[in-house]
Amino acid sequence: MERWVLLRKGADFEAIGKKYQISPRLACLIRNRDVIGEEAIERYLNGTISDLYDGMLMKDADKAIDILKEKIAEEKKIRVIGDYDIDGVNATYILLEGLERLGAYVDSDIPDRIGDGYGLNRHLIDRAYDAGIDTIITCDNGIAAANEIAYGKELGMTIIVTDHHEIPFDEIDGEKIYRLPPADAVIDPKQKDCVYPFKGLCGAAVAYKLMEALWESMGKDSTDLDDLIENVAIATVGDVMDLEDENRIFVKRGLRRLTNSTNLGINALKKALGLDGKPIEVHHLSFRIGPSLNSTGRLESAKEGVELLLTDDPARAESLAQDMAKLNELRKEMTDRGVRAATDWVRKDIRMIPTEDGVKEKKIGDDKVIVLYMPGIHESIAGLIASKLKEAFYRPTLVFTDAENGHGLKGSGRSIETYNMFDKLCEHKELFVKVGGHPMAAGFTITREALEPLREALNRDCNLTDADLVEKLYVDESCAIKQLTLPLYEELAKLEPYGTANVRPLFGIVKMGIRSIKMVGNEGQYARCTFVDGNGTRINGMVFRGKELLDNIKVWFGDKECDKILKGLQNHALIDILYHMKKNEFNGTVSIQMEPVSIRKSVYYETSK
Repeated sequence: MERWVLLRKGADFEAIGKKYQISPRLACLIRNRDVIGEEAIERYLNGTISDLYDGMLMKDADKAIDILKEKIAEEKKIRVIGDYDIDGVNATYILLEGLERLGAYVDSDIPDRIGDGYGLNRHLIDRAYDAGIDTIITCDNGIAAANEIAYGKELGMTIIVTDHHEIPFDEIDGEKIYRLPPADAVIDPKQKDCVYPFKGLCGAAVAYKLMEALWESMGKDSTDLDDLIENVAIATVGDVMDLEDENRIFVKRGLRRLTNSTNLGINALKKALGLDGKPIEVHHLSFRIGPSLNSTGRLESAKEGVELLLTDDPARAESLAQDMAKLNELRKEMTDRGVRAATDWVRKDIRMIPTEDGVKEKKIGDDKVIVLYMPGIHESIAGLIASKLKEAFYRPTLVFTDAENGHGLKGSGRSIETYNMFDKLCEHKELFVKVGGHPMAAGFTITREALEPLREALNRDCNLTDADLVEKLYVDESCAIKQLTLPLYEELAKLEPYGTANVRPLFGIVKMGIRSIKMVGNEGQYARCTFVDGNGTRINGMVFRGKELLDNIKVWFGDKECDKILKGLQNHALIDILYHMKKNEFNGTVSIQMEPVSIRKSVYYETSK
């Protein structure tokens, strides 16, 4: 059961509304997203590319630029080494394009998820050395590759790191001692002494900022790189970065460019996904374009993703795009099967334990940190399963499977609001072969023998209370049906694009009646509802977990009341609803509907300032 928390953040909404020509209600919604001060509000509502921060503010940007200018002038071989996920693919493409357009002698390499593993490793460095590469520039990786970079330096190579992940650290006497790799330049806004104003960039955005600064330092017009903003947008949404500050500008402008993209590969992928000619929105990046572009890195080779972005051959673009769309469907099927099995195990408190003789089951009770070993799944979907389990059980979740190279277990983790996963994993770094990530997500490798000690240690030291393990739904406003107008809906568009840290406005209404429910869908899984308030005003809404709603109504009000509701008869059921506004167009008629997010028997929700 979630906790509903009504936000009550103070400001002079009337004055803000007048200054920015918006309604006081919209001013309130902007304040609820922690946008404070005139400069921040202006940036939020009207930010443009010209409002982006200067890339030269990033620590070591000047060093990297001096190195790259020298290498370009001397025609030295440069190799970009990215990661196999959507951020790494787009960051690789951005660096390739930015450098190649300046005349650099540059190519790329991306590790194979199975054969190489995450990030920079000796095998990739040896491959570069054998190819006569003078300079390596990493993207979306490298910050945790101190040993590998030291090895590359011993071979006489120049190495530049561009990354956005957390800086590894040792904790000594309660103080974090950060460990930076011995590269010639390290660009990562997460560095403690980096003065760059915004720390929440993805790897592709860091790469873009470096290229923009490099172009300007060479007297080139950096607006010629504006087409790469669409790749920053794909990576920002795909890597689930907070849509605030610069990220909001990147995505907002990137979506416009993606709708009319000139990139042959992106257009081929849009066509393969049935998006050709349609305005591209965030949900297309989250659930269609991003996962499809990501599918090659999960199931085959991420190099195909880079090839799709680079190709100027229409036939090759179409072939790659079709393959990616099919791969993504396969990935979804694999993930669905894995989620069903994992959910069943967690509900039964069963965990699989790797042993010398194979695998055994163990009953472990209700852990606050879920550590799940799933033999037989493809290691690329471990993070997707962890994400679904985290949503279902609202627990920090780590999912492991056997590494396909035969060495230990590989896994991914997803966290909740009150648990900094990266820091907690680093507290037990002695149990890991490799670990890296963010407060909300991480990737790692361990030995088979370390699995149970890790589960026990994380649960022993997690410090999570029962209250921490109840998801909070933050309600923007209590909004009556009569206030849900088309002008309000259209004004809310100024808050877009929606995503992490800039969620769609969530409204609430208490003591609502249910006029009727009709089950629809191929399996009768959705509930088309008509709700009514105390004044008799009605509004329609579609509940996607319709069967769950019916089951709850039976528990709350009994079978007789449920039967009356299904028949559209007078009843005494009263519910509270949290919902998004939705516009419905049918036969030329436009109306506002509810899109319920959570429904419960009538109670009141708490407030938070």
